[in-house]
Amino acid sequence: MINVTPLVRSSYPKTKFGFMVVNGISSTGRSIMDNIEAAEIELIKAKYPDYQRKAALATEPLCHYAAYYKRYKKSYPVLGQLESVLLKGKSLPPVGTSIEAMFLAEIKNLLLTAGHDLDSIEGALTVGVATESMGYKVLSGQEQHLVNNDLYLADEKGTLSSILNGPDHRTRITEATRSALYFVYGVEGVTEPLIHAHLQTIFSYLSQAIQGVEIQDMEII
Repeated sequence: MINVTPLVRSSYPKTKFGFMVVNGISSTGRSIMDNIEAAEIELIKAKYPDYQRKAALATEPLCHYAAYYKRYKKSYPVLGQLESVLLKGKSLPPVGTSIEAMFLAEIKNLLLTAGHDLDSIEGALTVGVATESMGYKVLSGQEQHLVNNDLYLADEKGTLSSILNGPDHRTRITEATRSALYFVYGVEGVTEPLIHAHLQTIFSYLSQAIQGVEIQDMEII
């Protein structure tokens, strides 16, 4: 379902990606998702009783993502989301069950993930390496340009997401979404079992909150 360009294979030969297509998505399951989130957040807090950023960054998979972002003088955003839960007591934004399931799994497993409305995707999907300043509208609706050498996912119409700039506006998951594509950006050091377990975590949350959801496809590439 997703092609990987030769440049990705030569520039990032040890990097793995994962994707999962889930059908039966809906805007239901609000109260159940709230309960799942509350329980999982308590478990995450218990995992980091004396949280220190330096120590956390020495663990997997954070160390691998931090190394990738450091090359571009940026911080790993999922680490910021984790710290907002641990240090500021914040909860997930109320953006809908299908997105919150992904956010919660990101905080739990610390793997970077992009969610897309499958029906908004046009044509074949490709993972590529940015070699020019290609632009796309990010979630905010603002135009952003791909950073040279960054990894990105695109369909035949344009960029869907990238590691450094995040997902696009065109294929964002909305309340009308019925089939979702969850794409995991691995970086060197992130293993296939970690990616597979992360996708299973997302589906576990979805299946508890939304009756009738099913996996159409799942693959590690």
